[in-house]
Amino acid sequence: MKDPYILENGTLKNLLNITDEKELKKAERDIGFAKLMDIGELSNEKCDVELLKKIHKHIFEDIFDWAGEFRTVPMIKIEEVIPMVSIDYAEPKNIKKELESEIKKINKENWKNKDFDEKIKSITKYVSSIWRTHPFRDGNTRTTLAFTQILAKKQGIDLDLGKILNDLGRRYNENGRVTRWSVRDRFVLAALDENNYPEPQWLEDTLKSAAITKKQEKEEDLER
Repeated sequence: MKDPYILENGTLKNLLNITDEKELKKAERDIGFAKLMDIGELSNEKCDVELLKKIHKHIFEDIFDWAGEFRTVPMIKIEEVIPMVSIDYAEPKNIKKELESEIKKINKENWKNKDFDEKIKSITKYVSSIWRTHPFRDGNTRTTLAFTQILAKKQGIDLDLGKILNDLGRRYNENGRVTRWSVRDRFVLAALDENNYPEPQWLEDTLKSAAITKKQEKEEDLER
C-alpha cells in the first residue's frame, strides 16, 4: 500500500516544503519544542479523544496539513530498544475505539485515594497505552507527552516538560553505543504487552524526575 504521507525519497510531506528528512526532523524539533511549551491553553480541556487531536494540531499545524487528524495507513516502526521489531500499533479503523476505551478508564479511575507514586504509576500505564495506539502518522510521542502533562495536572502533579524534552533523544558514547535511551524508547518499553515483559519503570522515573515539587517551587521563587 502506497503511503500518501511521504515523498518519493521517504520524507514526510510537509507545509515547509522540506525534502530532506534530517532537515525536517530539525524543524519539527524546533517548532515542536516551542509549541509544547505553550500547551497551557489546552490544560482546562476535558481528557478525551478530541483533546489528543487538539494537542496534535496545536503542535504540528505549521508543519503538516493533516495535523490533528488520525492516520489512515498501518504503521510499522522497527525499534532498537526491544530489539529490532515493531510495536503492534492500532489498525487505522480501530484507533478511535481503542483511544476511547483507554480514556474511559482514565476518567473512571479513583485518583483521589492515590498518593504521588501511585498516581505516576497509573498515569504511566494509561499514557503508554494511548501512545501504543499511535493515532497520528507522526508526532505521537510529543502529543502523548503533552496529554500526560495535562492529565497529571488534573491530578495535582505539575510536570516540567522542558526537563523531558531536553532528554528527548538518545545519547551515544564515542564507540557508538547507547548510553541513554530516548523518551520514545521508554514509551516503547512501557507499551509492551504482558507477554513481552514490559518495563514501565523507565517512563515512570522520567515522569517523576519532571515533577515539580513544593520544595522546587519555593527554591524557584527565591531565585526570582
